[in-house]
Amino acid sequence: MKEPEPYSSERVKLRHGGRERTFVMVTPRVLPANPRLLFYFHGSLQNGNVARNFTGRTFDAIAARTGTVLIYPDGVERHFNDARLLLGERTRELSIDDVGFTRALVSWAVTHRGIDPAQVFACGFSNGGQMVIRLLFDAPGLLTRAATFAATLPAPNNLLDGLGTPEPTPYLAIHGTADAIVHYEGGVAGLDHEHLRGELLSAQDSAASFATVNGLGAGDHARRVLDGVSIDTWARDGKPGVELWSVEGMGHVVPAPKVIHSTVIGPGTDAIVAADVLAQFFGWD
Repeated sequence: MKEPEPYSSERVKLRHGGRERTFVMVTPRVLPANPRLLFYFHGSLQNGNVARNFTGRTFDAIAARTGTVLIYPDGVERHFNDARLLLGERTRELSIDDVGFTRALVSWAVTHRGIDPAQVFACGFSNGGQMVIRLLFDAPGLLTRAATFAATLPAPNNLLDGLGTPEPTPYLAIHGTADAIVHYEGGVAGLDHEHLRGELLSAQDSAASFATVNGLGAGDHARRVLDGVSIDTWARDGKPGVELWSVEGMGHVVPAPKVIHSTVIGPGTDAIVAADVLAQFFGWD
């Protein structure tokens, strides 16, 4: 007989901003008192369940192993209203309040899962990574730690108007050097000329910018290389750290033990598993 999954999952509906929003809730079967909460924000044209399969359910496994409540929010029409000025999607046309929705999800999880509101973590892929960046700007102090996959900071001319100022927050970025959608070297991002997302910083400059926010500079930077992965760190006692994991030859994906067959997003990798790197950086292992 097959062993039961070490977690339960369900799609939940929540009324917010005058519309019915949905999210996938993953709850470990063994749940500690006052557990932490992790958000995973999906990429463009995905939803919560697609994101789970896209990452080989590795984040579900991390949640179960570490006793973490995990929420995969669903974007409106499969997109989040993120930090970029250039976002030609219905979520922007409708002025969807995904920051407010995220806060509502935290409140929901406090009420229904007893999570500790002082331990709210978030990660996101592509459009979802840009949503995490928006939360850092527009909901400063909400996130305990943050991570992005295949997403870099918008250039100043492509940062959404009216955002707030981020607070120092530990930050992890994972990016493929062969990403043809969000280029590792920076520049205009997008799937094609009809779906451009404006100019973004390079992965290196983006990570360095977050290090600056955290009070870190060039003197706090170090680099090491392990099996085709370059790991840049900015660290100093008393300051929130920043890490950039650059995966040689990887495309527009989240590193996971799942075979990727796509000429659009490019190759995957077996060098690292993003969920494991995240758990280590977040201090859960």
